[in-house]
Amino acid sequence: MNNCLYRRFFRSLWRAVQCSFWLAPLALSAHVVETGHGTFSLTGKQVFAVIAIPVAALTGADDNADGVLDWAEIQAHQADLIAQVQRGVLLEGDGRKAVWSQMLLTPAAPGSLAAGSSSSAPSQLVAVGAAEWERLPEVVTLEYGLWSRTPLVSIGAPGPVVETLKVKVSRIEEGKTLAEEVGLLSPSQSRLEFFAPVQRHVLNFARHGFEHILGGADHVVFLVALLASGISVRRWAALLTAFTLAHGVTFGLASMGWVSVSSTLVEQAIAASIVLVSALHLLRVKVVLKWELLIVFVLGLVHGLGFASAMREEGASQLIALSPYPVWSIVGFNLGIEVGQISVALALYALVLVLRRLYADKSDAFWQRAAGVLSLVVGTFWLVERIV
Repeated sequence: MNNCLYRRFFRSLWRAVQCSFWLAPLALSAHVVETGHGTFSLTGKQVFAVIAIPVAALTGADDNADGVLDWAEIQAHQADLIAQVQRGVLLEGDGRKAVWSQMLLTPAAPGSLAAGSSSSAPSQLVAVGAAEWERLPEVVTLEYGLWSRTPLVSIGAPGPVVETLKVKVSRIEEGKTLAEEVGLLSPSQSRLEFFAPVQRHVLNFARHGFEHILGGADHVVFLVALLASGISVRRWAALLTAFTLAHGVTFGLASMGWVSVSSTLVEQAIAASIVLVSALHLLRVKVVLKWELLIVFVLGLVHGLGFASAMREEGASQLIALSPYPVWSIVGFNLGIEVGQISVALALYALVLVLRRLYADKSDAFWQRAAGVLSLVVGTFWLVERIV
C-alpha cells in the first residue's frame, strides 16, 4: 500500500514538473499572443494551451465597474475566472473530454485592444493551461464559447466587427511537429474538428451548404421563380446543375481569397436576378433551354459570391482557406447546396400536386403566374431596399 502511495505521489510530482516546464515559458511569453488567437499543442495524452480571452466574455470580476480587469481584480477572482475559462473551452478526443489540470491567467499586453478602443488597459486576458485525456485521441474537437457579451465595433466600420478566434492545433512528439492544422471559430461556428478524415470535412461543409441555401431567403425565392416558370423534371435537373456548377466556381474562388467583390453589389445583383427571372416569366418570353442554361449559369456566378459574402459576415470566410482539404471542402459545400436545392424543388413539386388536386379546374399557368408576381414584388422590394 505504501509503495502504491509513493508511486502516485511521484507520478503527480512528475506531472507537475512537466506542466511547469511547459507553462512557465508560455506564461512569460503570453503577452505576445495576438488578439483572437489560440494555440493547442498535443503531446502524448496531454494538451498545452495558450488562448486569448476577451475581458468582455468574463463576468463577476470587474469590482470597480470600469469595463476592464486590472491585475488586482484578476488575482482576487483568479479561481472563478479560471473556472469560467475551463467551462468555455471544451476539448474532446474520440468522444472523451479532456480534463483541465493546470491553468493560470495573465493580462495581455496593453497594445492588444479591441477595435475602436483607446484605453491603455488590456482588452483580453491570456489563459495558459494544461489538460489531459485518458488516451491519445485521433480526432480532436474544440468547442469555444467565450465570446464578448457586447458586439465589437471599429471606428469607421458600417457595423459590428465579427469576433473570431484563429486556432492552431499541433501534434508534437519528442520535440518534433508531426501534424498541424489551423481553424477559425466564430459565434456562428463555435465548434471545430482537427485531424479528422477527409470525409468528415466533406460532411461538415455539406451541412454548411445546406444551411446556407435554406437560410438564404433570396436564394430560395430565386429558385422558386426559376422553377415555377416551367414544370419539367428534365428542365429542373438541367437548371439546378448549371446553377450549382456556376456558384461553385465563384464561391470557391472567393473562399480562397482569389476573387473579392463588394458584398453590397453582390446583394443588389442577387435581387436583380430575381426580378429578371420573374419578369421573363410574366412577359411570357420563350427562351430555348440552352440559352436559359447560359442565363442561369451567369446568375449562378453572382449567387456564389453571395454565399461567400454570407460566410464572411458570419466570420467564417476563412474556414475553407484554412481547411487541410480546401478543394474537398468546396465540393462538400456545393453538395450541401445541391441537396438544399433539391429539397426546395421537391417541396415545390409537392405543392404543385396539392394545388392540382385542390384546383382541378385551373391550369398550372394560374399558380405559376401567381408565383411569378409574388417573386417579382419581393425581388423588386429587395432591389430598391439594397440600392437605397
